[in-house]
Amino acid sequence: ELDFRNEALNALRMEELLKENATAEAMDRLVIPTPLMSLTTRRVMLSKWVNGVKLSTLPQAEIQELISIGQELFLTQLLDIGFFHGDPHPGNLLKITEGPDEGKLCLLDFGLVAQVPRSDRDTIVASVVHLGTQNWDALIDDFVALGFLAEDTDKGVLIPILQRVLEPYLKGGGAQSMKNANFQALTQDLLKINLDVRFSIPPYVSLLARSVATLEGIALQGDPGYQIVSQAYPFVVRKLLTNDNRQSFTALRELLYDPKTQRLRPQRLSTMLQASLGVVAEKDKASGFIDFDTVPEDGAPLSEVIRFLLSDRASNLRPLLNAELAYGVDLTLRRAGRRLRSEVRDLLSPRVPLLGFRLPPPPLPPLLVPLPSGAQGDGAAATPRLKLMMPDDLLDAVLPPLSTNDDVDLDTFSEAVRGALLGDAGEALLQPSPELLQATASALVSTSGGSNGNAAQRALAELTSALRVALSGPQSRAALTDEVLAEVAREILRTWQARLTMAA
Repeated sequence: ELDFRNEALNALRMEELLKENATAEAMDRLVIPTPLMSLTTRRVMLSKWVNGVKLSTLPQAEIQELISIGQELFLTQLLDIGFFHGDPHPGNLLKITEGPDEGKLCLLDFGLVAQVPRSDRDTIVASVVHLGTQNWDALIDDFVALGFLAEDTDKGVLIPILQRVLEPYLKGGGAQSMKNANFQALTQDLLKINLDVRFSIPPYVSLLARSVATLEGIALQGDPGYQIVSQAYPFVVRKLLTNDNRQSFTALRELLYDPKTQRLRPQRLSTMLQASLGVVAEKDKASGFIDFDTVPEDGAPLSEVIRFLLSDRASNLRPLLNAELAYGVDLTLRRAGRRLRSEVRDLLSPRVPLLGFRLPPPPLPPLLVPLPSGAQGDGAAATPRLKLMMPDDLLDAVLPPLSTNDDVDLDTFSEAVRGALLGDAGEALLQPSPELLQATASALVSTSGGSNGNAAQRALAELTSALRVALSGPQSRAALTDEVLAEVAREILRTWQARLTMAA
């Protein structure tokens, strides 16, 4: 307030940045009174007049409606723009009561603003994941990167302190007793850590903590159980799915994959996809201040989830899902292929009349298999070497039997495809059609010639076409574009080629 021209410029800048970054729905409900720069001086600022009332004086239902818009806009300021309003107290958040903008949210007073560096914004997003997954080691690294802790902080000393203070807010850490805990309570508990380990608070962070606590205070008047951190989860998820940096991609993998098995967690994937569309579990169903696992009872329809997966907003997620789909299809084909071999053996084994037992099936002739042989020293493709292989040996090499861990992974994949991944086509994939098995057998022979040449292209085309036929439900057909199917088929063929090379 030492120079009102700065405040006027801040208001103009905020409106411009929000128009570029916030959703159209949020901007349609927001008014920032336009400063009149020709009449604004260092000591006096004039702006467009609005008639309104403080949010805190409204009925609870209206507070809830407008604070959700304010929350979305504040998170956009913090994590997208890196330029945020530092004083969102009740007098600066109004509901407009007259004129063409009646019913909209009005944001006033840009005399106190702060900026967040891009690197810090990415680290804040990652730290939410590390807190929710209780990855204390990585969380301390985030605190160091944000300037909270010195680089030589003793993790062995700090981790038990963080666990003692923060675990009660998290799933599995006694969180049921903390259902009504809010950001202000969390802040007070975090201050206790400073008694044991020296924390440094960058200037913008203290202003940020004040802003979050103030905004939450207004929201609590509309909903006594409101928790701004859990409500921010959808926004954090969307940032993870679109940020084009290794830090966000690593955090996304940590969120989705089990650290012990390194396999996808279907329930968490479903929760994350619903959260990305703004649907989270009711607070009385969630288990903790941050809960990545509780699936909302009334989620977004599958068609909406699929549209999201195909959009640019899910750019970081698609490579992970393509790889997971290729792995699951391979498991399914291995199981189905080996079952088919057993059935064929039974058909080829004549039953001895009266005695009841079967004679051994007649031996099948060996196959001359061109094995993948890599590339020559000059980068040119080498001529595949030939090897005689019995059909059973070829099948065992490319479609080996499932191990116990593979069976568990297949169960996990089955759960995923029946839910968030494929919906109506899940059952078709888990029970492969004769056409898919025939294409698998054809690709199995064709792919042995390596990754070059007409044989490999034919194998890729056949397998892609078979997958398209198998996954032909109306919803999955929209999600599994030719590009996705070709990438899945290509990854499966690469896996088969690697197994065949090792077996030879």
